[in-house]
Amino acid sequence: MILDIATLRGETPGCDHVIHFNNAGASLLAQPILDAVTGYLQEEALYGGYETAAKRKDEIEATYDLIGDLINADAAEIALLENATAAWNMAFYSINFSSGDRILTSVSEYASNYLNYLNLKNKIDVSIDVIPNNTSGQIDVTALSEMIDEEVKLISISHIPTNNGLVNPAESVGKIAKEHNVLYLLDACQSVGHYPIDVRKIGCDILSATGRKYIRALEARAFCM
Repeated sequence: MILDIATLRGETPGCDHVIHFNNAGASLLAQPILDAVTGYLQEEALYGGYETAAKRKDEIEATYDLIGDLINADAAEIALLENATAAWNMAFYSINFSSGDRILTSVSEYASNYLNYLNLKNKIDVSIDVIPNNTSGQIDVTALSEMIDEEVKLISISHIPTNNGLVNPAESVGKIAKEHNVLYLLDACQSVGHYPIDVRKIGCDILSATGRKYIRALEARAFCM
């Protein structure tokens, strides 16, 4: 898809005021997003929350189809939550961990995710093992393959870390996870909307992402599949 940069800038009011480089944190909202949100709130104020939700039901439900199209997932696989942390946490804590299970993660894992690994470790006896990097700084997929044993319950990594331009080989990790029948959780907050994502090709069981970065949607909107 070819993007018209002039049109995109014209639809983004903030471009008249700042040169904004923090899209990896939160992008400037586009005018169509502002119009949709404020229009919905105005309608809700005039006619009521339940009534507006019922009237806009088809539009709301279409969101799941649009996200599914974006990442090549089924609409029924998508859950919308208030933020990316909530989405990731919901996925992680839904896994039935047992004492002795191992979690394999990356050197560049997101700090909040790692804190949850430690929180789980404090509750039950799980191991947290870090997959070494190769010479380019990516996950060493050969080392990952050699680390797999019967105790590995989950491979959980960040696709693109928040602090640099690294892109981890998510699809190669997915092949290893599938080969060994290991759950695979991918934090794609920095990649969805910025990098082509196809969950079927990647082979992840669960993916979390946010709308506030490269999709340029609401601050408090994230999804998980």
